[in-house]
Amino acid sequence: MVCKPEGQANAPSNGPIMDAGDEINEATSVTEEEIRPLKSLEELLKWKEPKRCVAEIQHVSPLCSYTCSKASTHPLTLVCHDMKGGYLDDRFYKGCKNKDAYRFYNWSGVNAFIYFSHSLVTIPPPGWVHAAHLHGVKVLGTFITEWDAGAEICNEILADKSSVQNVVLQLTRIAKYHGFEGWLLNIENKINPEQIGRLTDFVERLTSAMKEVCPNAVVLWYDSVTKEGDLKWQNELNEMNRQFFDVCDGIFLNYTWSEDSLIRSREAAGERKFDVWVGLDVFGRNFYEGGKFNTHKALEVVRAQELSAAIFAQGWTYETQENFVEAESKLWLSLSPHLCHHGPADLPFKTSFCQGFGEKLFSQGEVVCSDNWHNLCKQQYQPLWSQENNDGNLSLVTTEAFSGGGCLRVTTSKPTKIRLLTCKISWKVALVVSFTYKWQSKSTVPFSLILCHKPAAGNSTGQPSEEDIILHCEDDTKTATSENCPSLVVDTGINGWRQKTFSVPEDEEKEVCEVDIWVDGEASLLIGELHIYNRCIKGLQK
Repeated sequence: MVCKPEGQANAPSNGPIMDAGDEINEATSVTEEEIRPLKSLEELLKWKEPKRCVAEIQHVSPLCSYTCSKASTHPLTLVCHDMKGGYLDDRFYKGCKNKDAYRFYNWSGVNAFIYFSHSLVTIPPPGWVHAAHLHGVKVLGTFITEWDAGAEICNEILADKSSVQNVVLQLTRIAKYHGFEGWLLNIENKINPEQIGRLTDFVERLTSAMKEVCPNAVVLWYDSVTKEGDLKWQNELNEMNRQFFDVCDGIFLNYTWSEDSLIRSREAAGERKFDVWVGLDVFGRNFYEGGKFNTHKALEVVRAQELSAAIFAQGWTYETQENFVEAESKLWLSLSPHLCHHGPADLPFKTSFCQGFGEKLFSQGEVVCSDNWHNLCKQQYQPLWSQENNDGNLSLVTTEAFSGGGCLRVTTSKPTKIRLLTCKISWKVALVVSFTYKWQSKSTVPFSLILCHKPAAGNSTGQPSEEDIILHCEDDTKTATSENCPSLVVDTGINGWRQKTFSVPEDEEKEVCEVDIWVDGEASLLIGELHIYNRCIKGLQK
């Protein structure tokens, strides 16, 4: 696994820090305030579920389902989050006061998230599990052994079958307790050739055990050790690493691949081509086209072979760039054409678009806390951020909000349509859509929320089609023309915000695949909340 350049020390934290000498009750992965990795085999084998209930772990969001129109025909994408050793401000269960701590919000193009560090057992903090699961993204921890110390650990684990089984059992228990889906296995040290069979057995047993406790489980093998026990990165799937690939869910290739090695990997994978995750190092160390803002060039050649992608250290935009938000937008906009974007598939659906931080905390449009805060457990569902539209854009506002720490701003220079979400929503009884907004611009223009039955070609900014369900939020000239049209049933003000609720007649044959917003001119509009649910409400009539 590529390491960060030397000299990148852990950033200072704005939260309680446990001294190195503080004792941990039994051998758990939690303290009173924070989550921690397990750094030794002894810690791993002694691990037990904490006696004290940690609400942020016990109530972690389950993995939500999502929809993607190309899911069965498009390779996948994961991000491997490696930042300054991990466990920075994200390690605190209840968050911290550093509102500028790192956050990730481009979930729509990602299928899996790996939390990475160089500790033996890296356990993803609950904030990351919540944010990923909310968007239907699977979460993996990391099991890593490195260099001479790693070789000693492996020698001990692979000494006999019972030792292998004990480690498998503990890793499975940890994943189940913390609510994540699997592991990246990163063995970066030589293995005694006589123990290679047992190492393969370890990979196979862990893969099987994880699936017993989690049907969505994923165990990935990192391209490092060969079938002969040598630490020799192949940068492709071949006969030297295939036996590990054959017994788990996929392989994470090292980063110094070539276009020819990608071709060979696809040929070697056969029908399992989507299980080959090609490493892309955003820092660009000895990597195709230098990574950074050229990472999309590497992704393009990976997709040409229909292989999945493992984007490593996506936090480069945060660690090295002066303006994180602008850099993040530039990076993910360049990657977007090669991603399979997905969105919610379950009802009810509700979001304030909060990213899990704020200058204040709002509820129903009122300030309930005036302190800075950061807590990924409070992140709300994110829109489709990475889209090109010369006439309009989406941005986050944190100076005011309806709920949480921020709201979504829609800015337009002329009449245009902007996509909020890709989705798959069907309904058999009346669909209820509640939309909370306020104007930031002095002038107002007509605008509508659009529930689309067919995905628009590209990033279409054209007028809504006749097949779309149009909810006229501000246009007094538009009224329901038939019983089959959506009707406005509630129009109320809440602390400076306007909330409108629409009832959409039942229709078993239709399915919403996009939620867009049409703004009929130059304007700046704040969206405080979008709530869609599928039920009959007595007395909810126009």
